[in-house]
Formats: sequence, structure tokens, C-alpha cells
Amino acid sequence: MASDVSALVTTIGEKTLPESLAALEAQTLALADIVVVRDVHPFTAAINEGLRRVKTPFFVQCDADMILDPDCVETLRRFATDGTGVSIGYLDDALLGTIQAVKLFRTSVLERAAFRDTVASDSDRILRMKEDGDRIAFARRPTPLHGHAADVLGEHRPNYDDALYVYGKFKLMAATVRKRESWPEFRGVLRALKRSTHPMADFALVAFCHGLFSAQDKCGHRPFEQSPDQRFLREFTKQEGGWNRLFAITKLEGFEAASELARFYEEDESGRVPGRRAR
Repeated sequence: MASDVSALVTTIGEKTLPESLAALEAQTLALADIVVVRDVHPFTAAINEGLRRVKTPFFVQCDADMILDPDCVETLRRFATDGTGVSIGYLDDALLGTIQAVKLFRTSVLERAAFRDTVASDSDRILRMKEDGDRIAFARRPTPLHGHAADVLGEHRPNYDDALYVYGKFKLMAATVRKRESWPEFRGVLRALKRSTHPMADFALVAFCHGLFSAQDKCGHRPFEQSPDQRFLREFTKQEGGWNRLFAITKLEGFEAASELARFYEEDESGRVPGRRAR
């Protein structure tokens, strides 16, 4: 029996694209087609272009930085019963932990009304489904598998080494939360970033807080551009504070007063006391 599910993959050149495609090829429920949309901006335009190329009753919307478990599509499809417009699965993310990410759509639902270019385009469209009488489902396996919880169906692996990407992504994320008027969602991301041990967690947290004050209303899912704020934050996070560590508002991690003071008063090779201003 031929599969009734395709995959719609959007990419702007992510290095994980080959791995993402390989994971789709390895699905336990074989895909009828894998539609790849390259370098189309914004995100909503890429999805709508791909939708015109989908020929199956259902499709999985997969970004190029999503690596799906082998049973992901099968699990999502099992929950797409009659009257269901979308089934949703979680992914594991190195910065945020478990995030809502991968979705299987009923194609005819989006053909009635495509994505609009808003900062919260995905949730806006899914809420429209409820108004139209289409159900929303959250998919899960009977038991944990592939090293993931029962409701986690793969991994999200964006390039978190790229400071420009991290700043743009988390600033946009907060603008999205602001649009959704969801303080619990904002607080949830803050707590996840505070718990995270990822080296870019603090950088992402500042960008996320900054984004709350952005009244951005367009999708914004596109290559992020340099900004003065992003450049400042990147440089600021490289600064160690020097002798000003002594006056930190909160006790710094690893701070030991006696050794810090001993270094502070120790003369350098030129005879100058470090930290003392020239008179």
C-alpha cells in the first residue's frame, strides 16, 4: 500500500540537511515523497511554496535542522485520525531541553487557508484549525524509544555555535511569545535557559529578554542580520571584568576573596599595582 504522507523540508543551507534527509529516508512508515524547498524567505513563503508541490493527503513539516527518530512519521500519522488537522510531536534541543517542533498536517486543511506572514505563523494557523472544526492532536509512543521520552520523536540540532543565529532566533522567539500574550511560555523559556549548561545559554537568555520588547509582527524566519545590539552583546560576553570582579553585585562562581585580593595587590613587572589608576 502506498504511503499517504510526504515530507516538506525547508532549508537555508543548514549543515545538518544531509542527516535530516537520511533520517526521513529511514522512516518505518515510508514517505511517498520528500519535497525540499531551498533558500526561500520568509519561512511562511517556503512552506506555502512546498505545499503546492505536495501531492499526498498528509505531509510532515521538517526543518533541515530536525533529525527525526525512525518511527516519528509513523507515530504522528497514527494520531492523525479523521477530523484531525495536525498532529504534533516534541523534539530534544541542546539549549532548551524538550521543545514543541515537528508537525504532521492534513494537506487539505492548509490548502483551504495557507500560512500567513506573522511572527507566530504556525500557532496562528493551528488556532484557525480549531475555528474551522479541525482537531489538534499530540502524538506519543506507548513507551520511550531511541533514547527519548515517549512523546519526544527526534532531535532539533540548529547551529548554536553561531552567535548571530542564536541572537536572532531567541529575540524572535520572545517576540512570538509576546504576540501570543503568554507569560507562562516566556517564563518557561527563561527557566529552561537558566537550567541549561550549554555555553550559549546566557547569550540566548539576554537575547530572549531583549526580544520581549520587540513589537515585531512579521514572520522573520530568515537569515538574521547583524545589528548594533547583537554586536554589543557578543563583545560584552567576552569581557571578564578584570579587577572589577571584586565589586560584582552577586558573588561570582569560583570567587575566593583572599586569592583575588592577593592578586589585586601584587605588583606587576613594571612596579605598577594592578587595578590602580595612574595619578
